Amino acid sequence: MRPILAILLSIFLMGGVYSYLSFSNSVRRPPLTVEVIAAKGNYTLEIERTFRCFPDPILEEPSLTVQFGSNEIYKREDEVPIDERIAIGPIEGIEAGENEFLISATMDTLSNDSSFGVLKVTVFRDETPLASKMFASESGLTSISGPIVFDTERTDSTSHQH
Repeated sequence: MRPILAILLSIFLMGGVYSYLSFSNSVRRPPLTVEVIAAKGNYTLEIERTFRCFPDPILEEPSLTVQFGSNEIYKREDEVPIDERIAIGPIEGIEAGENEFLISATMDTLSNDSSFGVLKVTVFRDETPLASKMFASESGLTSISGPIVFDTERTDSTSHQH
């Protein structure tokens, strides 16, 4: 009697799991639709540095890169002198709301007595600053990288990220 009860119980459990899975597959969820609204205005990015950017041949890193989402919007593989002002723009694909750029720069440690460098990134909308952030190198590291997050809905120019 016990073996028959065990077989019936296992058939009942497997049938229950099968009917649950077939029911959950038959109930279709509506497709997820996300409406993307393009931000108004011309957006540009300005980068200032206290160091010379130099590509790293050992790690195969470029001297300076800017990434927006999954797209690399700026890449320098040559030397970037200290006095060269870098302005990137107009930048396409900025969405209304919060956006993020990822900045990465490789320092030339041979020309500096100290291994300390500062990188300042400013985001502009129609020549009005939206966000500004400074990145400093860690002691002994030769590259600086980090994100700058800004909101296109923000209208004042006092947004600072720490």
